[in-house]
Amino acid sequence: MNTMLVVLLALALFVTFCDAQCTFIPLEIVNGYQPGGCSDGKGTIHSFGTQWQSNCVHCSCEERVGLSCCNIVMRPMGYDKKQCTEVFKQESCIYIPVNKANPSRYCEVKMYVG
Repeated sequence: MNTMLVVLLALALFVTFCDAQCTFIPLEIVNGYQPGGCSDGKGTIHSFGTQWQSNCVHCSCEERVGLSCCNIVMRPMGYDKKQCTEVFKQESCIYIPVNKANPSRYCEVKMYVG
């Protein structure tokens, strides 16, 4: 019964994360043995309860659930795309619209999405 609840929870989280540019790697329980952390699919095991951010992706490893990682890049909406272009700021994980003719001038933005 507990296994079924974990599977249903994992599926619910996966469906929720799909709209939020997230990925989910469920825990692999083998012969009733739960691992000591989450595998990132690249051979690294992260301890339960840990969170980290790398390359504008925020990840967390949760016991009985697994590894979830979400893109945290913010994109501007509602600005003048004819006169402005987007410049990516890696340190803040955000696209900033700047004036094409004068890139030192920022363009007015109505909102950001991410």
